[in-house]
Amino acid sequence: MNEYVVAVLGAATDPDLAGDDAERIRERLARAGLLAPTGPARRRPDPDDVAAARAAAGRGTSLSDIVASDRA
Repeated sequence: MNEYVVAVLGAATDPDLAGDDAERIRERLARAGLLAPTGPARRRPDPDDVAAARAAAGRGTSLSDIVASDRA
């Protein structure tokens, strides 16, 4: 089941998947009104920017500490 869901989501969101199965799934999704129009192509973010964001997100009070302090 997971493989099918991955194939459906991939076909719906990745225009580079232009095989027969992907086209058929994309067509069905479009007919059902479940396929959003594609926008302009996007670039991947700079790896250094991603690393900086990941480091920044790892600092501060953890969510588990916030939840635990609220329960006390």
